[in-house]
Amino acid sequence: MDTQLLMRIGRMTPPRRLTLSADVAAAKRLAASGMIEVTLEVQGKAKRLALQVVHVEAITREGASAIAIEKACARKNAALPTP
Repeated sequence: MDTQLLMRIGRMTPPRRLTLSADVAAAKRLAASGMIEVTLEVQGKAKRLALQVVHVEAITREGASAIAIEKACARKNAALPTP
C-alpha cells in the first residue's frame, strides 16, 4: 500500500496534496521511514472532525530509489513469459 502511494506521488505534479485518510496515514508512514518530506495541515476546529491534509514537499533519495526498484521489478515481471 505504501509503495503504491509512493509510486503515485512520484507521478503527481506539484503541489502534491493528499486528503484521503488512508493516503494521509500511508504518507505519515512514508515520512517516518524517510521516503518523503511532508507538511501536515489540520483543517477544522473540532479535533474529532478535523480533516488532515498532507502536503508532500519532496521525495527523498531513499524514496526515489524505492520508486526506481519498483519500476525495474515491474518491467522485469512484464517481460516474463506467461505459462
